[in-house]
Amino acid sequence: MRTHAQIVREAGKPADVATRRNVSVHTVRSWIRRNSVPQEHWLAFRDDGWASLDELAVGAAAQSAEAEAVA
Repeated sequence: MRTHAQIVREAGKPADVATRRNVSVHTVRSWIRRNSVPQEHWLAFRDDGWASLDELAVGAAAQSAEAEAVA
């Protein structure tokens, strides 16, 4: 499975993703840096064909587990 950062990168240029999601390019870059797409954008990512909800959920769980391991 892809990470959230990989999903966002593969969705297109940050500026293009930002326009599609109606957020700033800085927000999209922070999703990549944090390796986390907020849940309120998951349906749009699915609807755009960028990722499945399962893939986003697995990526979020992996990110959460990684963060707990570091803490």
